[in-house]
Amino acid sequence: MIKKLRKFSNMTLLCVTNNTQLKDAITEKVGDCKELIMLDDIDDIITIDKSFDIILVDYSFEQSLEIMKKLKIIKPLLPKIVILKEQKEKDIIDCINAGAYSILSDPIEFNDLKLSIIIALNQSRRVDKVSLNGGIYYDFYRERFYDSSDAIPFTKFEFQVLKLLLDNSDKIIGYDEIKQKVWKDKKMSIFTMRNVINKIRKKTYYDIIRNNSSAGYQIDTLK
Repeated sequence: MIKKLRKFSNMTLLCVTNNTQLKDAITEKVGDCKELIMLDDIDDIITIDKSFDIILVDYSFEQSLEIMKKLKIIKPLLPKIVILKEQKEKDIIDCINAGAYSILSDPIEFNDLKLSIIIALNQSRRVDKVSLNGGIYYDFYRERFYDSSDAIPFTKFEFQVLKLLLDNSDKIIGYDEIKQKVWKDKKMSIFTMRNVINKIRKKTYYDIIRNNSSAGYQIDTLK
């Protein structure tokens, strides 16, 4: 439950457009946010050394769909609001598949835009997730582990091992149980398991998985 509404004053908004008129209108109507970033180059957007809370995408911008697809991979939790001039079914489907949080008609009704931003700001904080140490967390809805808002690129076995430990965080999981539930009928040696554990540690932090002498492994819970 939201106890306090998150407002514009502590929000960083990234706006993707090369439309000067739209830039001016957004600056006037939504410029009371903490920070407003205007970008119109895909390389700048992907490599930008800033964090932002919402991205507003002008779909008439030539590279908009490509930008959304890339951001869906590297920033999957980032709410994306799309401004769509022509409500063609294909464009709507493409936007949804690229992770659009909401779609607004162009020309924009700025009251609708502000409402969409407020809802996105607050809903994005209401994710069913469990936090670990080191800023790592698991999103049950998306079934992925994240470091901040970036998805951690686990392999199938790495993910299954860590998820098994997370689901049983109150106890030590033995080697035989991990082998049975993760590798199932496939061949697996203790060295293979150790290699998977080490790769998980390298992608997160070493103590995310604790080795309990010869008993097995246990996940590092939030302290």
